[in-house]
Amino acid sequence: MSEEGFFERLADVASKVEAAGGSALVVSHYDADGLAAASILARTLMKLGFAIHVVVLEQLTPAGFARLEKLAPGYPLVLLADMGSSALPQLSKLGAETVVVLDHHLPGDRAEGVEEVNPHRFGIDGSREVSSSGLAYLLARELEGERAVELAPLAVVGALGDRQDVGKGFRLIGLNRRVVEEGIEAGLLEERVDVRVFGGGSRPLVKALAYTTDPFLPGITGDEGGALAFLKSVGVEPAVEGRLRTLNELDREEKRRLASALVKLLLSAGYSVQEAERVYGATYVVVGEPQDSPLRDAREFAQMLNAVGRMGAFELAVALGLGVRGEALLKAADIAGQYRSLLARAFKCVREESVMKEARACVVADFRGRDFLSERMSGALASLLLPYVKGGKILLVLVDSPEGVKVSARAKEGLRAHVGELMAEAAKRVGGVGGGHESAGGATVPADKVDAFVEFVEKALLSG
Repeated sequence: MSEEGFFERLADVASKVEAAGGSALVVSHYDADGLAAASILARTLMKLGFAIHVVVLEQLTPAGFARLEKLAPGYPLVLLADMGSSALPQLSKLGAETVVVLDHHLPGDRAEGVEEVNPHRFGIDGSREVSSSGLAYLLARELEGERAVELAPLAVVGALGDRQDVGKGFRLIGLNRRVVEEGIEAGLLEERVDVRVFGGGSRPLVKALAYTTDPFLPGITGDEGGALAFLKSVGVEPAVEGRLRTLNELDREEKRRLASALVKLLLSAGYSVQEAERVYGATYVVVGEPQDSPLRDAREFAQMLNAVGRMGAFELAVALGLGVRGEALLKAADIAGQYRSLLARAFKCVREESVMKEARACVVADFRGRDFLSERMSGALASLLLPYVKGGKILLVLVDSPEGVKVSARAKEGLRAHVGELMAEAAKRVGGVGGGHESAGGATVPADKVDAFVEFVEKALLSG
């Protein structure tokens, strides 16, 4: 297991993709990483002359497999990104000539007839060092050589969407670092250190704070009035001569004061020191986007893809990844605003209703019966609510799904269990499907088996 072996495998898979020819079915997940990966693959394959059909799935549930089984035989190449490594035996039966899986989640059993690229197979940490959009980019480099470097910013967007900025100063590391350096060398990316609010330095600071959802800023996110009051309370003037100021217009002392106040706010809300300090660190600039574009800051680009995908506007999200702007970007910005409003409404439920239930090893946030929430939002809610969980417990967020109940699980560092493995095993016990990473995972389970699922997770953690 080595990085050298990883790239040999990547080159082998690239040769099989080229040999497939004709048309391709690209299947991916609806989050920022999955959508960025789908866009990278679609752009690359179209340049190679493939006709492309992109399908976005929530998970490889029975309904998802049924859909693929109908579509796959019509394509010589089926390429799955950000999913598939836990279901290789089932994917081997799809009926396509070539099935390729690019996945950074924990892999399951191997299977003949599926060409898999998964960093975990080579001792590379797929939860920290490379995401699926990074895998898609590296495959594109094998297929197109230097011409594929134009896709490096999109791979960085996907990695940031999966919160892989885990290095010193919240920089990207591992294979992600290679992608960053190639983008910088080509003049397509810039790496800076700054306060990390929505919109980078170009948007009025009041709006930048109100639009920030990662992290969720209590009393500020979704509330421009709250953001205005916060700035005044910490001695940062939000406007000069009637014009709202941007982050770029603050001097060093004002930025220091703002960052310190944001850290204190998050600590008081229950965030860990490490999570609170995420408000200041590495930022990545997509040089090719206009100064006033919401896509110029790579983290904001990721948040927009994430919002649009979780709101179900998959075609729009992929269009942005393919480089479409104008009216598409305006629509995406509007949908992202709706998404922030729904998150704020969900947080209001947490504050005012009995949503959170605490057991010995689990905290369950039960949003079932709340029609304004889609199952696609469960993961975002889990990430945003995790800082409020005390005592090293696992957080389970429950949201109604057409196939039962969607469970999104998150855990802070120190939990003596692999969350993805636990989700897979617990879901399997009750007739569902699940998986994920070391500290984040998910499952879809039958509605009448939720209690049994939670009970299994609770017992597994207590016995471990």
